[in-house]
Amino acid sequence: MKPEFDPLADAAHFEISNAKVAVTKEIEPGVMGDYDADGHLVGVEVLANSKRCANAPLRQSA
Repeated sequence: MKPEFDPLADAAHFEISNAKVAVTKEIEPGVMGDYDADGHLVGVEVLANSKRCANAPLRQSA
């Protein structure tokens, strides 16, 4: 799994597989799932992290 955090966008992305993304669907408000052509989850993006994790500051990965 490859986690990334973009502090300017306040978004975290978790790459589960390096498969090509065929479609992105909203799983719940502010949480997007990336799926390959076979319908397998290959990534997740979480938006508005500072509002979701007010007590746990996130740091950008190196």
